Amino acid sequence: MKRERKHRWKRQKNIRALFLFELLCKAVFVMIFYPLCKNAFRLLLKLTGYSYLTLENLARFLRQPATIAVVILLLLAGALFYLVEAVSLIVFYQGFVKEKKISVVHILFPGLRETGYLLRQGQRFAILLFSLLNALVTLSPMLIVFAIQLKVPAYIARIITRDAYGAFFIVCFLLLCLFVNFFGIHSLYYCVLGEYSFWESFRKSVRIVRQKIGSYIGCCLGVNLLLLVLYALIYAGVLVLSCYLIYRTKNEQVLMAAMLTAYDKVMIYMGVFITVATQIVNYALISRLFSKYGMTFLAVNRIEKFQEQIMYEDAERQLEYAGGQRLRGKIYSRYTKMTALAVAAVIFANVYQIMDAFRNGSLADRETLFGTYITAHRGSSAAAPENTLEALQKAIDDMADFAEIDVQETKDGVVILMHDENLRRTTGKRAAVGELTYAQIVELDAGGWFGKEYAGVHVPTLEEALKLCKGEINLNIELKAGKSAALNNDLVEKVMYLIDVYDMKDQCMISCTDQGMLAKVKEYNDQIKTGYILSFAYGMFYNVDYIDFFSMKSSFINESTVRTLHSLGKEVHAWTVNSRSETERMKQLGVDNIITDYPVMVREIVYEEDVRMGFFKLLGLMGR
Repeated sequence: MKRERKHRWKRQKNIRALFLFELLCKAVFVMIFYPLCKNAFRLLLKLTGYSYLTLENLARFLRQPATIAVVILLLLAGALFYLVEAVSLIVFYQGFVKEKKISVVHILFPGLRETGYLLRQGQRFAILLFSLLNALVTLSPMLIVFAIQLKVPAYIARIITRDAYGAFFIVCFLLLCLFVNFFGIHSLYYCVLGEYSFWESFRKSVRIVRQKIGSYIGCCLGVNLLLLVLYALIYAGVLVLSCYLIYRTKNEQVLMAAMLTAYDKVMIYMGVFITVATQIVNYALISRLFSKYGMTFLAVNRIEKFQEQIMYEDAERQLEYAGGQRLRGKIYSRYTKMTALAVAAVIFANVYQIMDAFRNGSLADRETLFGTYITAHRGSSAAAPENTLEALQKAIDDMADFAEIDVQETKDGVVILMHDENLRRTTGKRAAVGELTYAQIVELDAGGWFGKEYAGVHVPTLEEALKLCKGEINLNIELKAGKSAALNNDLVEKVMYLIDVYDMKDQCMISCTDQGMLAKVKEYNDQIKTGYILSFAYGMFYNVDYIDFFSMKSSFINESTVRTLHSLGKEVHAWTVNSRSETERMKQLGVDNIITDYPVMVREIVYEEDVRMGFFKLLGLMGR
């Protein structure tokens, strides 16, 4: 009984070490691969001459030599990272099966050491290719979720499967991945735990699986079916809980919009959770099968020798510390220090990235691969007085992706939010913006015209708007190019200065009816998106390098316009879309951004799909 309690305690500590190691791996992945992929994507856009990746120019973009080279490098880097994690999991489970005490040090350093050893022995390409195929199968839940959520992968899949040969190729490729992974299930085990080359290891794995194919199929299929049932129950529970929390915390007007946003996030988080859990459980199963059927082929176990060396050096260090001899004890402390430094570096880097994301507002930003954005016109101007902090707060509450605001300068050079050149319509003051100082304008009532509850609302400055929206909502800042702009020709400089001060370059884009002002924006920062506003145009108006998107009156937009602009890597923003029929038309045309006074209504139309309907019915039942 005492021995059983000892083994149980040891197993619990080992499982704790496994979760710490997996947490470290995923943190490293986030720390390295997310910024790497994001920066590689931006570099590719610059190298290939595109400012925006669209479905229409995607095929040409993928055929570019630079794109092919970068994609290959990223795949190799991903395969290498996955190989290190897979080898480390093999190290852990072999020790776990033999009931040895394992710490993160005993997983990390042997894993890194054995990965380096494998790659030094030759057959690197075969090992990395197998690792990549293994990753495609193991990470399939997460990849499927991303393929559903992101429109570009979904578009590529539709294009490929639309053709009979393409569909046949995809099916054959998936079957090949399953075949290679199933019969090569112990390949890395023989590479890691013995002194065999990859092809020798693969042949040994095939031999074992063929001999015990019934047991392998039964175990793998049974365990993963049980996991599937468990995941379905967890998924349903998370959806019901999310639905309940949203119903209890959100007002009725934004229930659907909140649910649409929550649904996408639940799908992504569940995909990541299922992938990690499946990876851990399946490696435990494979390790158990290997210890039962595959150990007879094992010549020598380098991992155990190295772990025993680490434990021996640790014991030796403790003895020497007890005797007052500290010099030789530094051998093992090096591993501990390196692990501690690695963990500290990863934690610091991830915290820095999160803090940086909050600081520059990129947490509020979604890449355009996710689909059509919704912009609240002058804030949610149907529910609050336009271009006020109240309208911006309502846009945030309505869960709009962007808020569009208009800015111009006062007589004394303060940048304020105001659409008209004259203050009469929204404040009752018969004067131009450029004729009054900000001290005079701030005393005006900018909300009474909209409703009694907004009486006394003031005209805000751009600085106030940036403070409110930072990390909450993206901004489309329209520079007003009227008489006030002519009087104060430094509007661009002041707006760009404020964006820099609040570090919101990832959260803001600039639009204007004056192309010269947009060119000036690009001179200050070529990473800021710029948009040309027009209600009608004819000819080659769109082939301008310093314009990233065209903001057009929706009635002017047709299929040809969208297709042409997308083929040139330009976005299409439609304004002002306030009817259901026009929203449906913009959705069918595939515009990138819909500017509306009713962001909640537009989100419901744009994002409602059959896959979500059951969820919304559940939300409706809760409201009864």
